[in-house]
Amino acid sequence: MPHRARRTSHGIQRSEQWEQPTPRRIGRESRAAPAALPMPRTWRALGWQLVATLTLIGALVWIGRAHLRAGRPDTWLLSPLDGLASALGADGPHPMRQRLGLILLALICFAAWRHRRRVRLAYRPGPVDVHEFTDATPDRSAPVDDLKSQFCQRLSETHIYPPYAGPADPPPESFLDVASGVDPRSGNPLAILLQMLPRLWPKIGYRVTGVLQVRAQEPCYGVSATVTSFLGGGRSAMTTQWGTTWEEATRRTAYWVLATILPVTRLGRAAPWRNWCGRELPAALFAAYNKGKESQDRRQFDEALRHYGEALRLDPFNADLRVMVASVQEEMGLFLDALDTYQSALVLREQGGWYDDHVWTTRTDRLRHLPRHVIGTLRYLRRRPDSIKLRYQYACTLAYTERTVHQWFKQDGVGDREKIRRQMRERLEKAFVDRYWPVVVTFADGPGEPAAKEWLRRVLRECPEATRVVFQIAAAQELYRLREDAALARFVRATRSEVTHSALLLLRDVWAPLRLARAWHDWAAVGWQPARLDGAASGDGGTGPTAPVGPFDDGGCLAGWWRRGPRLRARTLSREWPCGGVLLDRAIRQAQRRRWPARPPRSFDFYNAACTYGFALRGYFADLERPAPAYLSPAARALWRGRRLIADALPLAHAPRWHRRPAAPPVTPTGPADPAPSPHPLPPPVAPLVAKAVEQLRAALACTESGVAADRLRRWILSSEPDLAPLRRLQDFGYFEEEVYPSLNVVLPRPDKVINSRMSAYAKELLCQGAVLLEQTWHDRALPPQSADPHQFIRWLDLDAETWDTLCRIALDHGRYWRDRAEFIRLLRQAVDPVRIAEARFPPSIPRYDDLCLAGAERLVGDGSRPEENIERLARHNIALVDRRLNAIYQTVAEHAGDGSLRARRRLVGLDFRGEPLRGDEAQGICTRQAGRWHQVAERMRETGPVVDTSGLDPLRLRER
Repeated sequence: MPHRARRTSHGIQRSEQWEQPTPRRIGRESRAAPAALPMPRTWRALGWQLVATLTLIGALVWIGRAHLRAGRPDTWLLSPLDGLASALGADGPHPMRQRLGLILLALICFAAWRHRRRVRLAYRPGPVDVHEFTDATPDRSAPVDDLKSQFCQRLSETHIYPPYAGPADPPPESFLDVASGVDPRSGNPLAILLQMLPRLWPKIGYRVTGVLQVRAQEPCYGVSATVTSFLGGGRSAMTTQWGTTWEEATRRTAYWVLATILPVTRLGRAAPWRNWCGRELPAALFAAYNKGKESQDRRQFDEALRHYGEALRLDPFNADLRVMVASVQEEMGLFLDALDTYQSALVLREQGGWYDDHVWTTRTDRLRHLPRHVIGTLRYLRRRPDSIKLRYQYACTLAYTERTVHQWFKQDGVGDREKIRRQMRERLEKAFVDRYWPVVVTFADGPGEPAAKEWLRRVLRECPEATRVVFQIAAAQELYRLREDAALARFVRATRSEVTHSALLLLRDVWAPLRLARAWHDWAAVGWQPARLDGAASGDGGTGPTAPVGPFDDGGCLAGWWRRGPRLRARTLSREWPCGGVLLDRAIRQAQRRRWPARPPRSFDFYNAACTYGFALRGYFADLERPAPAYLSPAARALWRGRRLIADALPLAHAPRWHRRPAAPPVTPTGPADPAPSPHPLPPPVAPLVAKAVEQLRAALACTESGVAADRLRRWILSSEPDLAPLRRLQDFGYFEEEVYPSLNVVLPRPDKVINSRMSAYAKELLCQGAVLLEQTWHDRALPPQSADPHQFIRWLDLDAETWDTLCRIALDHGRYWRDRAEFIRLLRQAVDPVRIAEARFPPSIPRYDDLCLAGAERLVGDGSRPEENIERLARHNIALVDRRLNAIYQTVAEHAGDGSLRARRRLVGLDFRGEPLRGDEAQGICTRQAGRWHQVAERMRETGPVVDTSGLDPLRLRER
């Protein structure tokens, strides 16, 4: 966007950058630039409208009561009508000044209503009048209608552009619109007045005009757009956006128009633009956000993160953008990255560690300094209306220790990914030690804050079991403080979300203590190793002399921070693992009790209850990923054996088609046939939990607002929710899946972490499609007629060598690093024709698990017995197949192909330096060799591994020339 000029006191035009602030020169110009269009003042316009209307009505009442007709009852309701009749009638003494005063008041009232209408159209926003684009090109060959259609489509995607636009008037919506069709030749003054009033009544809020231009230098296609607001005297803003194509120039112009209008409308008060309300919103920021949102909706998460990163570079203090980045990271399985994103968003613009101190405030301190606490919390919520949702997401991610702690201690990174993860762990370790050291005071080797910080720092580096306990206690404390602050959030505007009173109560009193109970028992299984890290391998089995005090017990780390009632309820659940169905039912009913019976539980409440029941099933399942620890206490050894026995009794790995018991045995000519073998019954501790979980899921889906919301829950219920992982192994969940989400394909069992299979299949599909596109591109370059320009070939080979280098990094890291994949997509967009990329629908979307066909899945039998191969081993086998292909590409193809591109480039540089021409057959040979190398990559990635079902999509094929 070009910089606007400001007029100084001497009349000299200076750019805004003339007085750009520096750290040593802070003044009035250090503020953000105001919006280019006037800001609607809705409450002020409403006040003037009410004052003018009441004044006119009061004048009519006064005239009506002063000149009351004979026989008319003296009522206040009829006084305005009497006053109007007295002013318009010809009978009775009526001074001229009263009529002139009423006319003046009527004009003022009409002007107030008209101004209110303009403010409303500018604030909603109202209809945007997009005029026909003017073709100013020399040959008048610009596609005017097509570009205007694309422009209007961009505006409609942001809910700014309504269904009506253009020079034609909108359809009649009121009496004034109908009255405008009266013939003015009738001579009736009332008819002429009715014709004039609609012309004075505003119908549109903004007007956009555009001029299409062409210039000689690149980018050569441009659109000059002018946005005019009909509020405040018709202020306008103008720009010229250029692009390499007409479509690119139109898209950039649409983004600029949206970035100009949005800050002065009500959309500017919503996330993520609430900080830009009334200010000049950069068009590049809005374009990056919009592209990221489109990529996220299409499940192209690599590009979404790249665009969101560009948006965060332009607006680094936007917490809403960081929440969206964290949501994409969770979709990609980057749970530790999401935790780091939430943590960094929490401490934005915080002075003096206010949030860390706020988390550890006791009830006594809050009551002793009640005004200061209430005012400080309200100011924080007013300044950060997104904090309730942000803190909720942060606490839940912190509590999912089976994902975050697993990645915390995982050592599989290569190259830049390992460096970034190490820096991330160091940053999170520093933040957690400074914030959560009070949770380990009772576990540390000595009293005081330094000993607690040193113990916590050592645990976060060496012991995963103790780290899980620390994360669970910290999540419980976060939910406890969030429940306290949510009561005050009702008095702050724009803080409403799905985080309701009942949802926080269930998470605080049931879900968090239950997760802590599991982490506590897993820590006990290794013998309280963090208490004596140096003596864990001694002959006493790794057990310490005494077990540490529980967090909710008297004298525990949370005893001084929690109220007695919630602490006793949490202590009851945290002491029992695995948790029985009776105790869990009573705790959930108590947490979901309603003070207002007229408000039934919502879908979110039922879903949280189902997740709680599903997580309780983990106490009866053996962990498939972790072997038995080397040092077990007697109680932990008995618990481990019990889980193994129950796991052997359960049909964990179900068949592709769920076996159903018939209602009645079939009848044969010889008599009733033997009934089909029924599946194994669930053990008594498991059956009630499974039934309750499925019942709560059905209730959650029944309470959804629409089918769209139910479809959004599908992904979390079937694949993403970690609490439901043990429930997905059972046949009852299979029945629920087939009844609620019917499918025409074979229903396959699901592993615990489907995101690993999805990302492996995505990496395979990305490299396969990219290699095919590059192969076709090099074949097209070899087709005659082809101008053998060595400079063009050098540019092609430079880009190809950089692409091979990126492919080497992807293959070396097995496609785990999203930045390498995003760089591969960017380089391929530069090398391949955009039309071909659009036809191939590149880059591919991250597939759903329902669209995956795992290699070897046909070996899973369907007679209700155990399959020949466990689904977990099958998923890991498919991932290993893709990794082996990537290893082969790195060892045999990528390095040699990259060197081949560099050797061809050096030969072309030598020819150009000596002035020798490039022969056509030599150019064709270079293109053929490069195409053959990319063909090898495509064939290797096609050979085996998970296959994505692309039914309904056209296969990738060569374009006809």
